[in-house]
Amino acid sequence: MEFIDLDAMTSAEIVKSLFGGDLDRVSQHKVHVRGCRFGDFLVELDLQLLHEGDPTNPLRQLAGELGAALIPMEITCPPIRFDEAHVIDALREELRQAGAQGTLTSPFYALGAQLNPELPSHESAYLLSVLRSFVLLRDWLRDEIQVDTSRRLSFFASAFPGDWCDMILDPRYAPDMAGLTRGYLDHNPTRNRELDMLPFLAFLDEKRIRSAVAGQKVHKRPTYHYRLPNALIDSPDWSLALEWERWLAVEQLAERPELIEKYAALWRENHARLIPHDWTPTSRELRGQL
Repeated sequence: MEFIDLDAMTSAEIVKSLFGGDLDRVSQHKVHVRGCRFGDFLVELDLQLLHEGDPTNPLRQLAGELGAALIPMEITCPPIRFDEAHVIDALREELRQAGAQGTLTSPFYALGAQLNPELPSHESAYLLSVLRSFVLLRDWLRDEIQVDTSRRLSFFASAFPGDWCDMILDPRYAPDMAGLTRGYLDHNPTRNRELDMLPFLAFLDEKRIRSAVAGQKVHKRPTYHYRLPNALIDSPDWSLALEWERWLAVEQLAERPELIEKYAALWRENHARLIPHDWTPTSRELRGQL
């Protein structure tokens, strides 16, 4: 969850006030909150270069002061059970009341709220079904979320390439996990996707993924990395629960093979047009059948 206008220590103290734990200050711009009720939280400016080397180096401190005006603060949460996930909205509300600002505050920030749902199955057929569902519902999701212009222009959450979407929506495409991974990497050798699968694929085969995307920050874990939502942290009408409900539509569609088959055929037919129609109305129609 990304935001601006609160420093790392203030944000970490809010985390501690809600969930307990001990503060471990690495630098002015990076604080761990260890031993919390749910595990360890990390609060930091979202720029890796600020956290490398000697934290007392004056040049690094200057870079941090400049970065604080240009780079969002980020809170990374430990794994939290679904039936307790509401506590993150309690954290969001406390940050909001303390003055944290979100996506719509400035055109210069590309603030996002990234969800990392754990996969209930590691079978290739299930993962393929979810990826197909996401492709079919993606335009509805973007329309619902109203992805901020700064985030669209930053390419932090780019759409999947059309040729890859067409490939996975082909009903004849039924790879094993190695084949699915190979196809994904051939078309998506980057973490900057709306639904970044690199953390999960690295969880299955870390060596292969790190070789394919050398130099990119990939943390292996058995989860999706859903990067599409804005972080409207300062809006009282927005919540992570709302974004979670939107995501659940993808998982619900993954359990409806007859709908996937029907709309995949329509998507591929549209994609083959010289000038494809806007898919959003059809994507919304599909959402209405879940």
